[in-house]
Amino acid sequence: MERIVETLAIKTVLAPQSVSASTDTTTGYVDASGADEVDIIISTAALGAGKGVTATLLAATDASGSNAEEVGEALEFTDAAGTEAQAVVVSYKVDPQRGRYVAVKFQHDAAAAVICSAVAAAKMTHRPAANAWTALL
Repeated sequence: MERIVETLAIKTVLAPQSVSASTDTTTGYVDASGADEVDIIISTAALGAGKGVTATLLAATDASGSNAEEVGEALEFTDAAGTEAQAVVVSYKVDPQRGRYVAVKFQHDAAAAVICSAVAAAKMTHRPAANAWTALL
């Protein structure tokens, strides 16, 4: 039996840092080639009761975010209790018509800055090498 970390590719896309309220923050871009789906998990400190996070998925043509475009609608998550850390999961079913690099732009509406971080996780698809049908002599 494989462990979870042996079946998933995991990458930190936002190191833990203080994020100001109502300020757009964009995670690093991750290469989605070779994956069927990519999940970006944003972790936040407690936001306060009724406060939340708005997240938008971005797709770009390279790792620096060139030609980034929003994919789908903005997602809203609310911290009901307000006293516990939150995990916001944004899933992206890889679409070859979009850019192969993905990130999430998010902001929270807590009363003050909170510590946030993010990781990207993907179950990689094993595909044949580009020359799989070439006879090597």
